[in-house]
Amino acid sequence: MKRNHFTLLDAAHRILVQEMDNAGNEHLQPVNRSQWRQRSKENPNEFGKYNRQSHSVTDLKAKGIHFKPSSYCLKNIKFESYTFYGQLQLPVWIFTAISKLFFIHMLAYEASPGSDTDFSVTCYVNFLKSFIVKSEDVKELREKKIIFSTLDSDEQVVEVIKEIHTFGLDNDYIFHDVRMKIEEHCCSNAKTWIAELIHTYFRNQWTFIALLAGVFLLCLTILQTYYTMNP
Repeated sequence: MKRNHFTLLDAAHRILVQEMDNAGNEHLQPVNRSQWRQRSKENPNEFGKYNRQSHSVTDLKAKGIHFKPSSYCLKNIKFESYTFYGQLQLPVWIFTAISKLFFIHMLAYEASPGSDTDFSVTCYVNFLKSFIVKSEDVKELREKKIIFSTLDSDEQVVEVIKEIHTFGLDNDYIFHDVRMKIEEHCCSNAKTWIAELIHTYFRNQWTFIALLAGVFLLCLTILQTYYTMNP
């Protein structure tokens, strides 16, 4: 019975992280745990520089990053940075009443001595936990058709994600490039200042009106000063 259970988990795991065939997804090629451990040893300074940085979905949105569904493969996370905005593509996932239990089984399978996975599902869960921290984050991804849910509220989705523990397990190699690109984009004032301006002053009508009023008063002050000095 145990062997059958293990086989079912292996089949489910393969479906979740199945690779793409097109040439645009070279970064999704499988890497078993012995390979990525060796790469981490060979390049100890390459990994970990960006993976501890965390930005919530709403934080990334404020930096001009847009969200788009990629596929159902949990490893298919991509980021592209453009002149004044960025685009983060994320796999589609449906949260249900059994999602927590499902992920617990998947994480236990990846950590078991009998499997030779690269902790893909664990890395996906860590990625979710790092940038979904409140209901507004879930709402944004739900509106972009990245997250679907049969739960009663977005807050319940957040709670499910928080309750899935990975116990420090991770594979820095899988999403290293994505995290690095996101961090570089967020640290670039040239790429984010327009997005931050819009987020700060144009997200609702009252801040926009206040900005216009401030500009109007500034113009009046300049004109008054000019005509006072040049009657």
